Amino acid sequence: MDKRILSGCIASLLTLMLFALISFMFGARLHHVQATPWGELPLLDVAGVFAAAFVGGAIGGARFWWFALGLVALLWALVLFVMVTVQPEMTLAKVWRFNQLAIVLNLVLAWLGAFLGAQVGARFGARRAAG
Repeated sequence: MDKRILSGCIASLLTLMLFALISFMFGARLHHVQATPWGELPLLDVAGVFAAAFVGGAIGGARFWWFALGLVALLWALVLFVMVTVQPEMTLAKVWRFNQLAIVLNLVLAWLGAFLGAQVGARFGARRAAG
């Protein structure tokens, strides 16, 4: 792993932590959850994943999207594990059904954010090198 990708991962994690802090500080006023037939969708968290992947992609470059997907998948695996172990009546199937929309959308937006961030980062880097 080169320094750019490591820096992108660190920046991505810091951006996720910033969105979590904003969500914690403003609470219910800012943390809107949209109910859908496939589960609930926390809009601020989804926006945070996209922003974090975008920042990481801009810093990490074109190969960062693998790391963005891995980071989001790891975070969701930890969330599912905690939800199942803390509440014994919740099975993995129930937790998956409740969160499937958020999980899939987070993975898609992590890829999209990393891809677009890498494009913007490459364009900005080319301008900086030319000027």
